[in-house]
Amino acid sequence: MSDFEFTDVTGQTLTKEPGSLNGESFVLKSLTDCTVYLLDYTSEVEVTDCKNCKIFIGPVDGPAIFNNCNSSQVTVACQQFQAKNCQDIEFGIYCCTQPSITGCSKIRIGCWMGAYPTLTAHFAAANLDPQANLWDKVYDISAEDGAQQSFEFVQSAQYWEVPISGQGPPENPVPAADGSTYQAGSGGGGGGSTAADSNGNHDFGGALESSHSAVFGGSGGGSFGGSGGGFGGGFGNAPVENGNTSTPAAVAGGDGENPKAAAVREQLRKRLGEQEEKERATKTELVQKAASYLEQFYERRNASRSQREKDNREAESMLTVAGPKGDTEWERALDYVNFGFTRPNGSDLSRMKGLLFSAKSKNVPVKSKS
Repeated sequence: MSDFEFTDVTGQTLTKEPGSLNGESFVLKSLTDCTVYLLDYTSEVEVTDCKNCKIFIGPVDGPAIFNNCNSSQVTVACQQFQAKNCQDIEFGIYCCTQPSITGCSKIRIGCWMGAYPTLTAHFAAANLDPQANLWDKVYDISAEDGAQQSFEFVQSAQYWEVPISGQGPPENPVPAADGSTYQAGSGGGGGGSTAADSNGNHDFGGALESSHSAVFGGSGGGSFGGSGGGFGGGFGNAPVENGNTSTPAAVAGGDGENPKAAAVREQLRKRLGEQEEKERATKTELVQKAASYLEQFYERRNASRSQREKDNREAESMLTVAGPKGDTEWERALDYVNFGFTRPNGSDLSRMKGLLFSAKSKNVPVKSKS
């Protein structure tokens, strides 16, 4: 497996800790009986052909796509949510756009109820507004085509908390379905203990195994609000990378904010500020150029019109006062013609001049009005 995928795995706990993904895309494919934790922000997550899995996906700055999955429980926060050809899945959703499902059956949907340390910073890094959760605005594409609605809403009773040693308490900036806000420890049993061997390593297997029924409904039949408590329940310490049972490395800063998450958030804030300033400067420059162009255009147009009016008045005055010159009608007619004038559009006056000279040379009679 690469660093950015979990593929073809059965019966393992697979984890990506905070700071291990940093906005990269991730793939979950062909997993069976696995528990997956993506405890970092990503740009895109695709989940395909997963069966009997429990999946926790942190903030996604893009789409979270589920294809051909069944009999699983998922909590996910994303910009866009799509589920295609999935059966018997429980989703705890944060989505800032309208979630969509198609070709699915026995889908249960509840509000996002996940919590882990640095989650608030990851929401900011993924450009997700915690207050803008459209989890209950589901668009069932198959139902639009006349099929029966393939999902139902369920109420989450508890948070799915994932404590991580040395990284502070779990946090969740997203309000619950009833508008209440998260308080650390509200998921119930968030501080379970683990046994350590002689090497100081912790055995998370027992704690995780005992918590699964509480996390995903237990004897309540797998629903969010079953007697087992829905999403939530007691975790000891967080599972670690790819099923290894060594303790997750403590991050410098103690119970404060994860320095990597803080650095990412600061970089994002700085980049957005620079981009906004650049766009503002570009807009100002374009407005100034447009104003200058319009000013020059109107100056040229007014100057041209004034010059034409002046020339016309002078020509009219000369003709009215002096009259045409010539002893014959043709000579006086030719005096009206400016043979040196060139029209701006390049009109050809040679035929008119040729006609007048030809008529004069042949002495064509001209009747004058007396």
